[in-house]
Amino acid sequence: MILPHTTTSKDIQRSYRNVFDTAKAEGPVIVMTNNKPDVAILSIPQLKDLYEKSADFEMREALGAIKEYKEAKRKGKLIRAASVDDILA
Repeated sequence: MILPHTTTSKDIQRSYRNVFDTAKAEGPVIVMTNNKPDVAILSIPQLKDLYEKSADFEMREALGAIKEYKEAKRKGKLIRAASVDDILA
């Protein structure tokens, strides 16, 4: 998908089935309100895919943070902080 499909709330009122079919077959449809993106309509498989990608990203971020912690601990670079100010100092 190069450019997302767009529609208006009026188009949904007139022919919601066409909008839903487009979302299922071709990807998310962005609903515009006052010429600005308002909401997105996407199929359940597309939503599940987004959740899975988000969970994978969060897991990679957590594992990266753990790796950084272990490396800092190994090098003796950890500090004991009593407050956030101690960390930012």
